[in-house]
Amino acid sequence: MARMALLALLLLLPGGVAFGKSGTIYTPEEIRETLSVRLSTDEVSTLMIPFEGDQEISRLATKLTQNARNEHQKLKSLLAYFRKQGFYEKYDKSRTRTAREVMTDGIGNCLSYANLFVAMARAVGLEAVYLDASQVHSDFGRAGRVLVDYKHIMVGIKIGADLIPVDFDGHARKFNRYQIISDLHATADFYNNLGFERSYVEQNQKGFAANEVAGAFDLATRIWPGFARAWNNLGVAFIRSGRTKQGLLAYLKAIKADKQLAAPYFNLGQVYARGGKIDQAISAFKRAVALDPENAHYLYFLGKNLARQGNLEEALTQLEKGAKLDAGFFLIHMKMADIYYELQACNRARQSASRVLEIVPGHRDASQLMKKLHKICGQAG
Repeated sequence: MARMALLALLLLLPGGVAFGKSGTIYTPEEIRETLSVRLSTDEVSTLMIPFEGDQEISRLATKLTQNARNEHQKLKSLLAYFRKQGFYEKYDKSRTRTAREVMTDGIGNCLSYANLFVAMARAVGLEAVYLDASQVHSDFGRAGRVLVDYKHIMVGIKIGADLIPVDFDGHARKFNRYQIISDLHATADFYNNLGFERSYVEQNQKGFAANEVAGAFDLATRIWPGFARAWNNLGVAFIRSGRTKQGLLAYLKAIKADKQLAAPYFNLGQVYARGGKIDQAISAFKRAVALDPENAHYLYFLGKNLARQGNLEEALTQLEKGAKLDAGFFLIHMKMADIYYELQACNRARQSASRVLEIVPGHRDASQLMKKLHKICGQAG
């Protein structure tokens, strides 16, 4: 079981952190001024700047660090406060909140806690930056067959030549690498998260098709135009609301922003497949698989469309790879059963259909296929 403790791990990185309008660290006023040319006057006036502090936050940070003799002791004092507050018991990955909101009841996710930590650290003169932990999580749940993509955010405290990462999700683990992101990018991350969360709220029956969901993703892309994940999610919102052309353009912008991100290739493949453009769909799915070869969902859709193309042997190759990665993904086994049936490989078809019934007892298609196999092939294949 993961150790529930706040992590502060030393990481040495070359170079300094840039301040100001073209750099990494911004004041809230600089954020608003910079975005005044990208957003409307009303949007700027109502913009939530996630790390914006207030007098209460500043006074608390000052009080907590009043006996600190150096920057390391200031950091230690802030870390002790976060532990004492029991934030890990209140951690909620689906609650993206500003620094001010977290101060109210302590509830939030990694970005929410990072917002408060940044506000407090900067209030006492620490050089605090946002870190992207560069581990991508894929959500195929309520988003259905379309991938929604997000990442894990931390804080880095720069003291001398060292950058000390601080994690807030309560899980002890190693990260492959860190990337410093600007305050503008973190603000875009904030709205990207809000868009994702707004698709889940109970009163929102439209899910990703809701206007407020697309609005949050759109705002994120205008705050940070190179934000590939937000472009991907905006594409999902457009597709769900029937705006296919706009969705395709959003996926293409996501790919232009980050050619190593698999999600928009996958989503592009979905659109092509539904439009009957099977060759283009296969090309997109192959690119997604090349970028993320251990994703069973990508392999399933690649195999499914290879079968539609008539390339059954290659389809089985991809589906078998997916089955090894996720043995409980019943759709892979069902598609394999259908292909084996088409190839008149009765034993293999029966094995795959049986596997579906093990995972989903009473599955209609698998049950019907088993009856067909018994009638055509008999007890033996």
